[in-house]
Amino acid sequence: MLPHCVLPVVAVQISPKDPAPVLEERLLSACSAGLKRARCVAATRLQQEDAGEPRAVAVVSWDDPSHVTIEVGLGTEQPVWLQRELGFTERDPEFERWRAAGFTVALLVDDPRFWAESAPAPAAAAAPEDVPPSAVPTPAAPEPPAVELDLRALGGAGLVSGAWRRGAEVRARVAFSSAFFATGAAEYALASQTDVDVRWFDAALGVGWYVPSFWAPLQSRLRLELLAENLAVSAKQASITERRNVWVPGLALGSDLLWPLGSGWGVSARIDGFWLDGSSVITDAGQRVAVSAGAGILLGLGAGVQF
Repeated sequence: MLPHCVLPVVAVQISPKDPAPVLEERLLSACSAGLKRARCVAATRLQQEDAGEPRAVAVVSWDDPSHVTIEVGLGTEQPVWLQRELGFTERDPEFERWRAAGFTVALLVDDPRFWAESAPAPAAAAAPEDVPPSAVPTPAAPEPPAVELDLRALGGAGLVSGAWRRGAEVRARVAFSSAFFATGAAEYALASQTDVDVRWFDAALGVGWYVPSFWAPLQSRLRLELLAENLAVSAKQASITERRNVWVPGLALGSDLLWPLGSGWGVSARIDGFWLDGSSVITDAGQRVAVSAGAGILLGLGAGVQF
């Protein structure tokens, strides 16, 4: 690959003007990554980067969020214009739409006529004629979103033979490869029984796996986490209220499901099995009044967003 400073430039003009900087950068990065002999620069920044005359011009026109037209003018003595249209569905994340547009610009720019007067391509880039089609590299699979956030209502095992816990959860997942991610969550839940109020605060930290899609609209993640649960109890007797709390360690194995709604948002659900270091017996005035479950199932439903 040629050094960055001498690579020919492809000027990319995006319409409508002034797109979100993060989306524009996603498109330009994908475009440059798809080229071995050029780099993509926003047309509005050509002078700032002192890039000189572009060897090609790409016009990316978003008719609406789900449809884009890409035109590339190749800088030869006899200019040639190539065009491609892309359509997306509501379940396609916005970042991936812009990334796909960038790779398409690179594909059109790679037309042999663009390089007719340029230095020959590196030998490694040329494929022998007798290489079977199956040996030709294919585009990389879409990268998972860098960050996902979920906010959900919770319900599940709380007091043994008593009220379930009800509360809320906030969860984050951060990708560290195309298959795995780190995850963490905070949960708060309450349950009430006669003269006893119980509160749970759970902190979780672990790792997870992006499950390959088994049904197109649905995205799934599996995770294994360490738990730290704070159990707090308020017992009332006459006019006296006694409060106690304890920390309990544990493990959780769970799955998160996301049904995309468009623009990164989706319906988020979870199902978790958890185990704690023993159940916690709740007593009042020496009498056993309830037991906090040492294992059980938690269900959640809410909204999630991908970045």
